[in-house]
Amino acid sequence: MRNLLHILTRPDDPLADKIIALQRDQPDCQLTVADLTAPDPDYDALLEKIFTADSIQVW
Repeated sequence: MRNLLHILTRPDDPLADKIIALQRDQPDCQLTVADLTAPDPDYDALLEKIFTADSIQVW
């Protein structure tokens, strides 16, 4: 199973939303979304997710 990480740096990005929605439907993917636009993002947890991800997309 592929471990995919999406890091959101802009609120309401329609392209990112569409890609994430498409990947959520794939049974062979474990999808994680880190929203850096939220108040007080947890950068320590993000760092751990980066090192465990097979693929990282930054939006």
